[in-house]
Amino acid sequence: MTIDVGRVAMIPVEKIIICDRVRKEMGDLDGLEEDMKETGLITPLAVQSTSDDNFILLAGERRFIVLKRHGVEEVPVRIYDRDLTELEMKVIEKSENFHRKDMEYWELDQLTLEIQKLQQEAHGVKASGPGEGWSHANTGQMLGVSRPSVSQAIMRAEAREAFPELFADCKTAADASKIIKKLGEEAVKQQLAQKLQAEATDTDFKKISDRFVIRDFFDGVKKIPDGIIHLVEIDPPYAIELSKQKKKDGESKYILDNYNELQPDDYKQLMPRLFAECYRVMADHSWLICWFAPQPWFESMYLWIRGAGFGTTRMCGIWTKGVPGQNMNPSTRLANSYEMFFYAWKGQPALNKPGSGNEFPCPPLPAQQKVHPTERPIELMEKIYDTFAFSGSRVLIPFLGSGNGLLAAHRLGMEAVGFELSKSYKDSFLVKAHKLFEK
Repeated sequence: MTIDVGRVAMIPVEKIIICDRVRKEMGDLDGLEEDMKETGLITPLAVQSTSDDNFILLAGERRFIVLKRHGVEEVPVRIYDRDLTELEMKVIEKSENFHRKDMEYWELDQLTLEIQKLQQEAHGVKASGPGEGWSHANTGQMLGVSRPSVSQAIMRAEAREAFPELFADCKTAADASKIIKKLGEEAVKQQLAQKLQAEATDTDFKKISDRFVIRDFFDGVKKIPDGIIHLVEIDPPYAIELSKQKKKDGESKYILDNYNELQPDDYKQLMPRLFAECYRVMADHSWLICWFAPQPWFESMYLWIRGAGFGTTRMCGIWTKGVPGQNMNPSTRLANSYEMFFYAWKGQPALNKPGSGNEFPCPPLPAQQKVHPTERPIELMEKIYDTFAFSGSRVLIPFLGSGNGLLAAHRLGMEAVGFELSKSYKDSFLVKAHKLFEK
């Protein structure tokens, strides 16, 4: 890959246009002016040429302001004649400013967040294990800083968006980090979600936020008429002390504290009742999907599904992750690299994708990107929903968790609704959904 040095020329100051840039605080312009009086303009400005013979400023705004103060009519610039992507513009601005002492810490944080977003739009989000996608570590390598530094900068940028008034007196990144630690991740998500809902103008975002219902499923399902649902997707509590296992796997305390675990005796009461309610609201020819822990619930789950009136098979659907999971006993046990779901039917429904296999390969989400301990990628849920249900189908999700099922159904043109007890999960869902609808 060659280095693009642009071309250097003298251009009129009046032809330079300043668009939206990360830097908001110009810092000590008087000090810069005195320095430039002694040394002159050592480094040319960076600009991009436009079709109307003007130039968009890419780097050097502070020097540009000082030059205009002194009535300079022409300035030396490095011109980029080719079209630049938004990411390339941010990278040029980063190269100019990232390690400068006179740039505010929060501007650097915002610049880091924007570069991360743009790179993920271009390359996708990096999942666990090998494969393509962009991660915090990639941004760190690009900016010459550590992965934790990138993660902290992004958290500060998001928190500042949610609580701008709390960061007004913060002079350093360390000051801002202390405030975030005091607030806690959950509070940041909550405030940001409230702000997004209050300011929402996208009708799809409003609609999908209303479909995430904070209510116990057994209360909410009473309002759903008989025989109208085409697909039910259930991700119930696993009754296997999942929180303890996930804590060992590195899940955050924020995620685990909001997960509702069940004791085995309660589980035995819950599942038959759950399947009976689902059977009632499902259409004559419809599908049911239920995730579960094979050990120890395989045979019990099979019998509960059959007992509710569904047809099913012991040849389950399988999500293959492509990477082994955590293994506490690697010398005596194989690491698990898949999850299973029963698929069941009421009546005699047809598959939307006839001839499909029962394996659904998809890399899992990295732990640091999850908001729920059993969160699955939206892309995986799209594949599964699209295999069973047609566009326009009505989807019921009794335990919403991360809410990714709502997003998958929306992408497929399906009408979905779901229930969840934890408002914290909805707050995280709204933040994520808003970012997706922005694209």
